[in-house]
Amino acid sequence: MSSKKKLVDQNLNDQLRKLYKTIINLPENSNFLENRKFCANEFLKIFSNIKFILKGTENLPYESNSIFIYNHLNNHQNYSVFNDFQITLDSHFITSIILEKYYKNPGNRVVRCSLEEEKNHFKYYEKFNYIRVFAQNFIPPNINYSQIKIFNKNFYRESLDDLKKGNGIVVSPEGFSRRTEESPGDFKIGVFKLATKLKNQPKIVPIIMANFDKLVSESTYKCEIMKPFKMSDYGIYDGDDPRLIEFVKDYNKQYKSWVKNLILEDLNFEAELKELRKLVNQKKDVENQLIFYGSSTIRLWKNIESDFSNFNSINLGFGGALVKDLTKNFENLFKSLNPKYLITYLGGNDLTLGYSAKKISLKIVDFFEKVNTKFPNTLIINLSIKPSFERIKDTEKIEEINRLIKAESKLNNKLIQLDFYHELMRGNKINSDFYLQDGLHLNNKGYQILIKKLKELIKNLD
Repeated sequence: MSSKKKLVDQNLNDQLRKLYKTIINLPENSNFLENRKFCANEFLKIFSNIKFILKGTENLPYESNSIFIYNHLNNHQNYSVFNDFQITLDSHFITSIILEKYYKNPGNRVVRCSLEEEKNHFKYYEKFNYIRVFAQNFIPPNINYSQIKIFNKNFYRESLDDLKKGNGIVVSPEGFSRRTEESPGDFKIGVFKLATKLKNQPKIVPIIMANFDKLVSESTYKCEIMKPFKMSDYGIYDGDDPRLIEFVKDYNKQYKSWVKNLILEDLNFEAELKELRKLVNQKKDVENQLIFYGSSTIRLWKNIESDFSNFNSINLGFGGALVKDLTKNFENLFKSLNPKYLITYLGGNDLTLGYSAKKISLKIVDFFEKVNTKFPNTLIINLSIKPSFERIKDTEKIEEINRLIKAESKLNNKLIQLDFYHELMRGNKINSDFYLQDGLHLNNKGYQILIKKLKELIKNLD
């Protein structure tokens, strides 16, 4: 291992040790809710210096009082605070990067009871007053099955209390951690049973984790949020429903496949592009084509064909795409197409690279020139970059990019800039009514604004 990589790993371990000491030295009478929040915010800083992939934030429910389940991973042995204790990275990623960031509330966690000899484990977790359960392979010798059963019933009572208060619950259905490649283990039914115990069932949010058991210098940590569900979606309203056991077994298999897919996930969008190429190959009719191309604002636009039914419409969006990705894959995706109108949304993701507004705008213009060369008769309708809570610090850059592309549209008669930025604002503030819980992606109301403006424009052009 190079000295640079060693330094990266040592730096992370030093941060974990420092945080551990800070936590255990918090005053005995400190407020556990404040302690949870403090820890989550410290981990936000730690993860800001670590490379990771986070997918599926558009799936986050509006309800903070949801049950967030995950496949629990080991830490790499190098990230041990002490020989007998590790601050697990995957669970802290969820409470910080997901719950604290998007809900401003790190929620509660379900943590196994410490064994008598695990002094450091106990010192750390006692500061948070998390829900405790006895876990397989970590049972004290003086505890019998009946005692475990009685104690673990507290899990239901405490979890229900927190859900009623509006807090999220973070829990692994397995009970203990594994390597990514072996994950997840067999799910127990407790957490799924819990989800049936409230009249208004809480949503279960599946969070898929990969590589948090690896050295940060040698891997990319990966997390994907899948679509939430309620047990009632599967016709299960009672924790004693005999179908619950079979459901958990089947869902466990589904979870295993999600983990395998996430292991293979990279930033080249191969899986998404494969599906898009299939879609293009199925389109034999090239007349009157209205093609949408861009990042997640396009990808998540689910009803394009019905929204623009008078056109031969195709959605070629892929999430997380940078301008360079859209440029790189343009020739391959569009080789058999003939768009009358090309609707684009691009540039927003490039902000995460720290590029200037001018640099991003030049990349966008270069892409438009490529389109004009291949399709000289195609009219490009570029959607302005929307404001978002996720990118609030880049507001000035977003506005400048929109101005620069607007200026370019006055020089290029095959380019129209469609501005819908201001419709998503309420005065000088972003209007949350138009966004999903992640504060980045549009909800149905947001898309309705976009659809209305685009339809009016196309109607005038036709």
